[in-house]
Amino acid sequence: MAGLAAAARLASRDNSVLVCEASQVAGGALSSWQQDDLVFDTGAHTLTLPAVYRDLFIKTGSRKKSAASTLEDRVDLRPLDPVRRYVFPDGTRLDLPNASRGRLLTAFDDALGTGAGAAWLRVIDHGSEVWDAIRPTLVEAPGSGEREFRQLLRTRSGRRALTPLRSLHGLAGQWFRAVDRRLFLVLDDYARQAGADPLRAPGVLAARPYIEHAFGAWRIVGGLHGLASALRQRVIDRGAGIRYGARVVRIETSASSSTPGTVSGVLLEDGERVAADVVVAGVDQAVLAEMTGGGGGSRGSKGTYSYSPSVTTLCLVIEDPPEMPHETVLLDEHGPAIRIHVAEEQPTAWTVHVPAHLGTEAEAVLGAIAARGIGIGAHGAGSGRVRVLRTITAADREAATGVPGGAAYGPAADSLRGVLLRSAIAQPTPGLFHVGASARPGSGLSFAALSGWQAAELIKAAR
Repeated sequence: MAGLAAAARLASRDNSVLVCEASQVAGGALSSWQQDDLVFDTGAHTLTLPAVYRDLFIKTGSRKKSAASTLEDRVDLRPLDPVRRYVFPDGTRLDLPNASRGRLLTAFDDALGTGAGAAWLRVIDHGSEVWDAIRPTLVEAPGSGEREFRQLLRTRSGRRALTPLRSLHGLAGQWFRAVDRRLFLVLDDYARQAGADPLRAPGVLAARPYIEHAFGAWRIVGGLHGLASALRQRVIDRGAGIRYGARVVRIETSASSSTPGTVSGVLLEDGERVAADVVVAGVDQAVLAEMTGGGGGSRGSKGTYSYSPSVTTLCLVIEDPPEMPHETVLLDEHGPAIRIHVAEEQPTAWTVHVPAHLGTEAEAVLGAIAARGIGIGAHGAGSGRVRVLRTITAADREAATGVPGGAAYGPAADSLRGVLLRSAIAQPTPGLFHVGASARPGSGLSFAALSGWQAAELIKAAR
């Protein structure tokens, strides 16, 4: 999505743009799988910060009044309510309301007892401080990096917001322990979704629940993969080309004495060379290292990089399903949660993301779901009420994306620098730019589009 965002912006500025896509469909994290009339989102399901995509579609749209230029012209975007349902190990349920401080307070108090809502709002308020600090200096500042990061830490307000010496657990402990320790399970889920180990997650990740609360959580009718389809079409409408099955294996540089070491194009897997004076790499950091000869071992190896855990995804058909919200998270005291996604318009189609420790056996997964009181049959697949249509393993994800280990949430976010100072947009090689989850400003669909915007802004300035 970061590469498509950059392509749309660059093409709209009269650049000649070619997208080289390794697979047969462009969209990265917004992957989907279809059987008969059922479509399963196998990647992301929820959008936050929709203003980023609204700006993208407006800025790359046609000036004709009759043209479908805005995001809402292209997709049916709707707010979620509840954002998700949390099911605790003891069976307690918490339906998280969308973008309402008062309702959020009430929901936590009703589920976990008086004081839980106020404690959770302390996390939200700290996340607001973080966002106010990093948004103008690091997120919406093309080319920002080490210097801006250091300058922010030199200020009292910056240190208070970024809490460089405190973990997310350490920060929240002062608010949670006197109320209900189950609050940590919700916080841990946000940390894992950002790619962090909850016990090592930096306090700056409080921005994640804040962003979701402040700007709302949204879905697209028909599936979030519709956003990828709309952006692909926008890229084509602006005159760019997309070549599918065109896997790049090397980013090449010039040997000319006048421009030594400057990007000259890419080499495709089939041996074809494509000339270019600018390359925007929307790939994982380890894959980029291989493409530039910077090491990282064989394709798919972690090398010197650290990654978030992998997951297994099951595409299920549930006969006579119980009523379910858009997302249900079965929290676990000992590790990652099971996540169940159900689109309102096709309630029999469930996408279930399962942590690696549960393995790939559908019977065990379905049994774990049923044990939480979700009526899909006590014997899982053997009950006749559940059909497993497809299983997507970590190895499948690694083969499709190149992300080492098929990591579900990209590079690990276990340190302050790991969150805020990912791979630079403008790379040391002149003419090479890096976008996506491994690059700044970080992981997530909207941050991906922001990295594409940053690349386009830096290229405009350079040219």
